[in-house]
Amino acid sequence: MPGTSGPEFDVLAFAEQSYADQPPGLRTNMVMSLDGAVSFRGRVGPLSSHTDRALFHALRALSDVVLVGAATARAERYGPVKLSDDLQELRSRVRPGAPATPPMAIVTASCELPERMLAASSAAGMPRPIVITSGRADTTAVRDHVDLIVAGADEVDLPAALAELRARGMHRILCEGGPTLIDRLTEDDLVDELCVTLTPQLTAEALPVAGPSNTATALPSPRRFALRHARAHDDELFLRYSRPR
Repeated sequence: MPGTSGPEFDVLAFAEQSYADQPPGLRTNMVMSLDGAVSFRGRVGPLSSHTDRALFHALRALSDVVLVGAATARAERYGPVKLSDDLQELRSRVRPGAPATPPMAIVTASCELPERMLAASSAAGMPRPIVITSGRADTTAVRDHVDLIVAGADEVDLPAALAELRARGMHRILCEGGPTLIDRLTEDDLVDELCVTLTPQLTAEALPVAGPSNTATALPSPRRFALRHARAHDDELFLRYSRPR
């Protein structure tokens, strides 16, 4: 059935009514084309709409920390989280007592971060970025500008990294990708909720072909999630799935 369209769709009200009840855990958020692509020519922007971007920022306001892979942070030119006055009000209602802005946590093997992210460390009122890396990484260039979490010896130990975030009081974790990080979180059985915007576009970007693969998942079987809601608006479909209760 076609969804609503036009200015009567209040994204902030939708976010508060339909997403604010997230229990402690890890939530992922992504946009996906009709043919299964999560980016177009390496960027998410061409797939995202005004409504999707508004929901993207609202989900940030509801979180304790925003988790992202370094490749996505560089491709999308990530900077610190910035919330509008309306989003600040939403955050204060839903997360009373929480810091005014959630910090950004970047998973990286190389510790090469966008300049805008490093600049945030000296900006007044901005939380310092968190860098999640492994023991073999060279942290010399970033250690004075970020809060470091070293988890794992040769590669990032994601369960240990998330445990450290929770130990710091960050219980509602929003992961914005990219696909490699989400795959790793899924393999480690760390994903509690998925938020997906299905956009009415085709990309003609190649999909994987079924059959033997050198990059087959380590999962013994697909993970099944339960549909929490499906809301249509302007030919987009906003989906929320969570672990079965």
